[in-house]
Amino acid sequence: MDEWQKEQTALVEEISRTCAQPFLAKVIGAPHINPLRVSALMLAFSDQERTKPHVQKQMTAAILIQLALDTHDRIAPDTAEISQKHQLIVLAGDYFSGMYYRTLAEAGCIHYVRLLAEAVKNVNEMKTALHRKECVTASNVFHTVRVVESDIIRAVYHENEADIYLIEAVSSLLTAERLRNEQDKPFFVYDALFHVLGDSSQVVHEIDRHLHELEMDILKHIKKLDQQAAAVVQTEFDRIFDRELRYAEEG
Repeated sequence: MDEWQKEQTALVEEISRTCAQPFLAKVIGAPHINPLRVSALMLAFSDQERTKPHVQKQMTAAILIQLALDTHDRIAPDTAEISQKHQLIVLAGDYFSGMYYRTLAEAGCIHYVRLLAEAVKNVNEMKTALHRKECVTASNVFHTVRVVESDIIRAVYHENEADIYLIEAVSSLLTAERLRNEQDKPFFVYDALFHVLGDSSQVVHEIDRHLHELEMDILKHIKKLDQQAAAVVQTEFDRIFDRELRYAEEG
């Protein structure tokens, strides 16, 4: 795992350098590169493939397009007046999107634009459904969140014919991480659930219930993964569900 973590850290740093833009960083902050997404993309390729420059560009591009989508989320859809900071946030999202195309062009991997286009479309449609409060049940909300968080990575996995158990485990990890983040800092997923349930205590209950379902789902899939994938997924699982803290307390 030490070698994996070193490789993950190096890739996160490379992606950060690729999307660095000093002016935007000064005004709206540096973009957050999610280590879980990086690990998930790394799992889509073999150890030998990941050393190839064009594969590293493919992974970087997948992170960049997700950054573009996530950056635009920082502006609430019902914002009445667009401030200068809002304009810069839009500019940052467009910048990451431009870097996505440039990165794939540099790698000679333009087919990846077509590969990820359907996933980007799905993510945008699902985010719109959440923002517009179009989901009518809590299950609809959770399904929509799963698409938003995992469809870009799922597209890469399907292209590489990844193990179905790995695809589902990673999708559940990404969904769980989003829900844990919403527990700490409610955002549009919490708002969508509140619109459906109409009571904050019910929202908390439904998030807890679904997190438990995801926890059981991930543990089930880990048993069917190869050794390296199982170790990576287990590490992320322990972090998201505070297992490391629990182990320390029990010890």
